Amino acid sequence: MVFTMSTRYSGVSDVELCLSGEMLGIAPDALRVRVRDLILTDHLDLLVINVDQMTALGSAGIHALMSGYITAIEQGTSYRLCNAHGEVRRVLQLTGLLDVLADSDDVGALLLATLALDAPVPPASRGGPRRAIRRLRRRDRWWRRWLR
Repeated sequence: MVFTMSTRYSGVSDVELCLSGEMLGIAPDALRVRVRDLILTDHLDLLVINVDQMTALGSAGIHALMSGYITAIEQGTSYRLCNAHGEVRRVLQLTGLLDVLADSDDVGALLLATLALDAPVPPASRGGPRRAIRRLRRRDRWWRRWLR
C-alpha cells in the first residue's frame, strides 16, 4: 500500500497530519521533512499525527516519528501521536515509544523510556547463569546479616 499524508488545519496553530499506508522505504524521509517544515514555518502550538490508516511501520518510520517529536520539543510545540492500532501499535509498544509519542507534554513517559534505554545490561558471567545466581544469593545473605 502506498504511503500518503494529508494535512488538516484545526485552527490557526493546530494541525492534524493524517498518515495512511506503509511507512517503509523512502516514505519516512518525506514525513520527517513535512513535520519539520510544519513546525518551523507555521510555528504550531499542537501537531497531531493520526496513524489510524497506517498498516506498517519500519525502523526508519520510527526514526521519522521520533525526529518530529524532538523537533517539536525543541520548538515548544505539543506533539501527539493518536489512533495507533494493529501492527503499528505493536511495533510502537515493543520499542517503548507508544506512551512517549502519545503526548509530548507528558515528561514522565519520556523519562521512563529514557531510563529503560539507558538501563545497564548485566555482563555475561564466566561460570554461566548458575554461578551468577549463587553470587547474587551470597550477596543477599551478606545484606541480611549486616541488617541484623
